Amino acid sequence: MHHDENFKDPFNVKYLLAALVTAVALPLLHVVLGWFVYYL
Repeated sequence: MHHDENFKDPFNVKYLLAALVTAVALPLLHVVLGWFVYYL
């Protein structure tokens, strides 16, 4: 891995991270909300 982080790596990593976080956060939010409703 070179130090050329100004080419494609940051963009790719950012998009991948954003997609992963969104894909994991949306269902998790619903699950957490469901748990909260059940517990309350």
